[in-house]
Amino acid sequence: MIEVKNGGDFMQWIRKTIPVVFVFLCFFFSLVFLFTLSRGDTFVNYGFSYAIRMGEIPYLDFNMVITPLAPFLYSIGLFLFNNIIMFYLEQACLLTILFFLLKKKLQHKVYLFFFLLLLPYPIAMVSTIFPGYNFLLVFLFFLFYLGLEKNQNPLLLGFLLGLIFCTKQTIGIVLFIPSFWYIVKQPKTFFKMLLGYCIPIAIMLLLFAFLGNFSSFIDLCFLGLFDFQKSNQQVDWFYFLLFLIGILYLLFRIIKNPKDISLYYVLLFSSVVFPIIDYYHVCLFFILPLYLFLDSISFSKKGYWVLTPVFLLICFLWGIVSFQYLDHPTISNYSHFSWVINRESYQKQTKDFLEYVDSLPSNVHYFMRGSENYFFQIIHSNRLSYFDLPNYGNYGYNGIDKMLTRINQQHDCYFVLDYTLLEKQDVNQQYIVELGEYVVEHSKKVKRIGVYDIYYKE
Repeated sequence: MIEVKNGGDFMQWIRKTIPVVFVFLCFFFSLVFLFTLSRGDTFVNYGFSYAIRMGEIPYLDFNMVITPLAPFLYSIGLFLFNNIIMFYLEQACLLTILFFLLKKKLQHKVYLFFFLLLLPYPIAMVSTIFPGYNFLLVFLFFLFYLGLEKNQNPLLLGFLLGLIFCTKQTIGIVLFIPSFWYIVKQPKTFFKMLLGYCIPIAIMLLLFAFLGNFSSFIDLCFLGLFDFQKSNQQVDWFYFLLFLIGILYLLFRIIKNPKDISLYYVLLFSSVVFPIIDYYHVCLFFILPLYLFLDSISFSKKGYWVLTPVFLLICFLWGIVSFQYLDHPTISNYSHFSWVINRESYQKQTKDFLEYVDSLPSNVHYFMRGSENYFFQIIHSNRLSYFDLPNYGNYGYNGIDKMLTRINQQHDCYFVLDYTLLEKQDVNQQYIVELGEYVVEHSKKVKRIGVYDIYYKE
């Protein structure tokens, strides 16, 4: 009888494990082969964690305008295997955890919810699953929201809000505002939340004081916001309308139940949209009204089985269209970058470019899109620097002048530019054109390979 019992326990464990493994593998292969064809922010977020893995100090050795929890968290796996595949494995783990947490609340509706997240068209909800700090914001907020619903310990809830601050400082500040409601009726709850909120923030600031990057953190993540806001005011009107729909739905829910404080937290999470109102940021917010809507309606399993094939078909067709757009897609392997999907023409251009750059005798600064800069630096196992993410608002207060000084101080080196970025074809591009133009004016062009111009600065 003991053997039967043990055998039964083992089979029960198998039955519980198989769905977890299946969901994990679905997320992993989707990330690798389908939903990261648009790889810009993915490569940049991987670059942050890669730099930490290389022993670099954020804000001192390389620039970023977020608090560092996500890069530190994702860098843990890179100590085992420093490849972007590990980055996708970590993201698949987080997505799987979120899936089964929400399954307890949404039950069978969770499948429809995640199929909607994989939707690329007409609303690019799929952008919410891309690995990096934006997804971690959503992940942590869901943990906080579910904990709030279950009346978890206020200290824990405040701690989660503090972790959100350590992921993105501006959102973390705004999200604490509804907590002041507790001062009037539940002051003990408020002070417990405040204590929990301060714990991770205090640890982070003490770490900065130890590392010596506190002042540069303040410059990049707070003072630099003035430059960032002036240079990154983009509005996609379709997604602005979607944003308004989400806000109106939340206001409707608040009017029906004004004492539900969780709705006010969701409402203020909408600040993630500003100042760049585009598909990426709006979808990060819209995922929450979408969750609330699904949670509030009755949805039969029969209806789920009718809609599921529709969404699967949309995702499949999108994948086919994406691969056709690539025009002879190939899978390439580089140092730290395995299973990278490229156009055949891009693969050849990259090969020719890398062969030429490897033959150069002096230092090379990649000065293109951040994702491309990180890609080429990481391929060579180089350390990242301030040159590698030349976006408006990413250099602190009066950042362009600071970077012009840095460029002027460089001698006997090469700069690689993407000449298409200097043509100012895209009014919403984040690349700092002024820096590229300065390189062109003060250096000598020596080679063009594809879209890449190589300049030598004496």
